[in-house]
Amino acid sequence: MKIKSSQPILCLRPTQFSVGVLEVEHKVVEAQRLSRKKLAKLVRNTPVPIVVAPWGDLFVLDRHHFIFMCWHLKVRKLRVEIVKDYSQSKLSYREFWRRMVEDHCAHLYDQFGDGPREALYLPHDIRGLADDPYRSLAWMARKEGAYENSDEKFAEFKWADFFRNERLLAKHGRAGFVPAVKQAWTLARSRAAMKLPGYIAPHLAKTDAPRSGRGKSAFIPEPQSTGDLASIPTTK
Repeated sequence: MKIKSSQPILCLRPTQFSVGVLEVEHKVVEAQRLSRKKLAKLVRNTPVPIVVAPWGDLFVLDRHHFIFMCWHLKVRKLRVEIVKDYSQSKLSYREFWRRMVEDHCAHLYDQFGDGPREALYLPHDIRGLADDPYRSLAWMARKEGAYENSDEKFAEFKWADFFRNERLLAKHGRAGFVPAVKQAWTLARSRAAMKLPGYIAPHLAKTDAPRSGRGKSAFIPEPQSTGDLASIPTTK
């Protein structure tokens, strides 16, 4: 099957159930500061890796947050890069998904960290992705230098589950991200996190505090009162 290098966003099929919506929001706010020309260059230089299924669907291997950001910015086509093409194979539906899981090409755990779920229930397109607040927390902690970026598949989901098990957002809910980022940073540097991807051993650590210092993390988006990302109720 010959696949065009530019594809509509809504034909790209997710291979995970959730994203961190606050991470997406941060990326949107940052991208909104770019000129139209620079945004076009960013989109052009960020191809989405895909797997072509035996029945022709295009499944996303990475960059779900980037795709969601582009959708918010009204970008409707993205450049794709085929990593694996099964369009000529005789794999059945079940065999295909077994291969995807074995090759770490799909994360079949939901926004609560439960699973694996059946691939049937994956969202049809980027609009159906659920919000996992702990996935946002994991991303914020990494950006604050709590642990290093890792090439290991689904690394930030592993950190999200680690922080979820510690119930860092349970006390104050989404309003508790400010203290939760600090707690996550401390936990990520503890021995309890030693086996997680990107763990920074104490003797290798270059800093002993979050990059944003003792104040609010720079990676927690400010609530918007106007525009497409408005999250504050309007009043008379």
